[in-house]
Amino acid sequence: MKFMATSETGNWLNQYVAPQLLVEFKNFKDDFIGVLPGANPAAITADGIRFNKLINNVGFYVNNTEAFAAKKMTGQKVFVPWEKYDTDPTEVDDAEIRGLNYDKRSMVRVKHTEAFKMGIRDHVMWKLAPATSANADMPVMRTTGANDGTGRLRLTFVDLIKYLEKIQDLNLPDENQYYMILCNEHQTDLKIDRDSAAYFSDKNIFFDMTTGKVKSVMGFKFFTNNAVLAYDNTGAKKAKGAALVSTDRKASMFFYAPNTVYHIESVKILYKPETIDTNSADPKSEFRTQTYGLIDRVVDYGFGAIVSGIAV
Repeated sequence: MKFMATSETGNWLNQYVAPQLLVEFKNFKDDFIGVLPGANPAAITADGIRFNKLINNVGFYVNNTEAFAAKKMTGQKVFVPWEKYDTDPTEVDDAEIRGLNYDKRSMVRVKHTEAFKMGIRDHVMWKLAPATSANADMPVMRTTGANDGTGRLRLTFVDLIKYLEKIQDLNLPDENQYYMILCNEHQTDLKIDRDSAAYFSDKNIFFDMTTGKVKSVMGFKFFTNNAVLAYDNTGAKKAKGAALVSTDRKASMFFYAPNTVYHIESVKILYKPETIDTNSADPKSEFRTQTYGLIDRVVDYGFGAIVSGIAV
């Protein structure tokens, strides 16, 4: 069977793919990313986001007999700079696609979208998590359960309650904004923990028997993710993408949503069509994505992590 000849201009792929890709980015929000508040448009500048906040120094007195003296309420300037997010350029040449029975260029576009989504997801988790376990305003706690056989101490239901106490001590205003991203290990630990099993005689109250997802309980709204957030044996956060050694442990992350900022600009599609490649024996097209965004803690307060303990 002969194939019919088709005509394709150099702009067709760009015009068709770009709007579709933008829609995908606009509609996609990882479940935990969806609760992060966006940046106020009035605060966004060419350098980043700038806003002021007042430091509450108002005292309260009972049966005061002294004269009052007015105090200034000082402000604090917050600045979150822009970050640039890129994907690697992907090259496709004319020779490699002539014999394929699928549109490789279209599949490349999909793969770039997936890479961007996963990259943003990992970056948000890493950026929001405390850098060390030294700051009491961002509590990092180790699990204390039984050895799972690998030298890792399991997360227990009691650990979770103790961590909730640490969060409540922070006096965060909105208790409906307590979010925890559970790593897979800690999900498993909670499901098999005897204390949680005894407390929730009906396991459907604690986790979904069909999906296995741990439900929101004891003040925490749970998300789950395969992305690895980890700390070393000194309590320092591992570099993003770093290989883990035997004394490193994975972690579940806590965040108080109002203390975050998240903003992604429109994604730029950088496409170089093969029709302008006049030198290569097999003309090449290239594709990549780029955008700018703001992802950060606006105050170092109300974040934390539960890290698996190390068996002695």
